[in-house]
Amino acid sequence: MDFSKLNVEFSNMQKTVTKYTEIIVLVNLKVKDNLKSISKYETKMKNTKNKIEKDIAHLYITMLKCENEFLESLVKEQEDKNEKGV
Repeated sequence: MDFSKLNVEFSNMQKTVTKYTEIIVLVNLKVKDNLKSISKYETKMKNTKNKIEKDIAHLYITMLKCENEFLESLVKEQEDKNEKGV
């Protein structure tokens, strides 16, 4: 049996898992950052009297919430695939 090929394949699998983990961490950080921005813009929206600024803040909040939903669904979908594969 050729163990060098097996070691190379195992190394490639470890690299793939490491990259996957890094991507998941980055996605989770983006979600966390979006939640902070949502909170900031909700406060700004409550404190401003200018109608246009309120509408822009509301639009930005909606956009960030949609982005978070999309990112969370990607992570959940991938986790579901991993559970089925194991």
